[in-house]
Amino acid sequence: MYAFDSIADAIVRAIPEIDKTDLAFAPPPKLDMGDIALRTFEAAKKLQMPPPQLAKRITEEVGFGPEVTESTVAGPYVNFRLDRGAIARQVIGRVIERGERYGGNATGAGVKALVEHTSINPNASPHVGRARNAMIGDSLVRLLRFEDHEVEVHYYVNDMGRQIALLVLACEDPDQMTFEGMLELYVEANERAKQDPDFAARGYELLARMEQGDPTIKERFRAVTSLCLEGQLAVLRRLGIQYDHFDRESDYVKHPRLEHVLEALREQGSLFTDEDGRVVADLRKLGHVQEEGRYFVLMRANGSSMYGCRDLAYTIDKLERGAGLNIIVLGEDHKLYAQQLGLILAAAGYAVPEQVYYAYILLKDGKMSTRQGNVVLLSDFLDEATQRAAQKVEEQWPDLDEAQRLSIAEQVAIAAVRFAILRVTPTKNVIFDWESSLSFTGDTGPYVQYSCTRIASILRRHGQPVGNELPDTLTLETDAEWQLSMQLAALPGVIASASANRTVAPVAQFALETARSFTTFYHECPVLSADSEDVKNTRLALCAATLQVLKNALAILGIEAMERM
Repeated sequence: MYAFDSIADAIVRAIPEIDKTDLAFAPPPKLDMGDIALRTFEAAKKLQMPPPQLAKRITEEVGFGPEVTESTVAGPYVNFRLDRGAIARQVIGRVIERGERYGGNATGAGVKALVEHTSINPNASPHVGRARNAMIGDSLVRLLRFEDHEVEVHYYVNDMGRQIALLVLACEDPDQMTFEGMLELYVEANERAKQDPDFAARGYELLARMEQGDPTIKERFRAVTSLCLEGQLAVLRRLGIQYDHFDRESDYVKHPRLEHVLEALREQGSLFTDEDGRVVADLRKLGHVQEEGRYFVLMRANGSSMYGCRDLAYTIDKLERGAGLNIIVLGEDHKLYAQQLGLILAAAGYAVPEQVYYAYILLKDGKMSTRQGNVVLLSDFLDEATQRAAQKVEEQWPDLDEAQRLSIAEQVAIAAVRFAILRVTPTKNVIFDWESSLSFTGDTGPYVQYSCTRIASILRRHGQPVGNELPDTLTLETDAEWQLSMQLAALPGVIASASANRTVAPVAQFALETARSFTTFYHECPVLSADSEDVKNTRLALCAATLQVLKNALAILGIEAMERM
């Protein structure tokens, strides 16, 4: 924690063989042991001495500043008692000084990042499972930008294939269609293709002309897929999700880099033509060890490219955009396919994008159903969440007018959905439970939002600016004030860990723990009716800093920190 830099600096001055990065501070198990504890295992290993011996050496040899009132050995730990007011002033002062940038470590300064996520087939409406892809991708973008990366957000538009060709064939006038109508038309076209071989053949013919670059056909494909894309984006925008670039699969049918890839595969003896005349890569020649996924078809017998070939071209195009980080968010069922692409890219001398995988969302309440059978459409899911949230809002604030209740309900619903999904590590399944996720108490997004409204209410009733000028030390009277201060100090470390591990789950957990710490403080520490002006001003400053920290954490999660609920 940066709040203890002065302690770490003193140790490094006295024992220069130790680096500050070797020193790990954390709250002790019980506050009666001390205000903060130093773990010595890492530093002791570097010095090749037992951790308890190093702990003893630190207490005997290091001269600390006035912020340390006592240091004691507890086995491999050093427990410190501190001038809480001075440390809390340092924490709160930094929060107020940095404002909406507090918590960032600038690890991405000067490093461009490219993130691709979502990529829904145009003939489908976003469903809840795909929404996890979009929310993970969007939160990673927010996290990377918070760490000062310059980020490009890409959406790969799958505007080719037999299914899209059938839809284009059936749609005579896209200008007269809606997104919902297009989805219904696709179902009809797909069913017709099963019953009518001539219709199905015409679909293949249309696709062939598209791959050959027929400008008229290409324009028809673009018109249909653009309407579908806009319908999908309208649903995703309800969750606050935006993109910078839309890259179309059809633009990678004949890419100049593909010949380089094919030549590299030939040189390594991987490329061959199978009995059906298709161009295939034997990935065993490139290091693939299992039989499953050994063969990767690149070109059809007629010379047209397969979707894997186009994905290779697209990936190379992304790699050549000069990003220091190149990330793609994928469902766990795409692992084998990503490994296949990675082997081919490496064989051709290209870097392999970093993959962030996610598992599925499961609904605890099995009552919800949609036109798609077991698939829950995101639009229906959000409507249901908003409706349920509106009932909660009406129960708590029956005096609000309908427009106000609806506005609050929409934000509560988004908080409930995003928080419930993002607080779970991506590789684990999410079990979504309506009642618990929408609760204003417990481990939920609305609970964190409600903490923000409590703080905002206190600051509104105070009616004056808070925290612009802090005294040299603050007046802390309770453990609750100290623990809340230490919680705020932890955000930069949480952000650094989340960024390194490509998951915002720690940020969600941090927001939850901060809300809990504030709730304890709220019940134990009167603010506006404090016993003295010094105590009152300290608590007001702590409130303002907590609100800022919660806003910063929630912004990374894509959740609004509401001031009125």
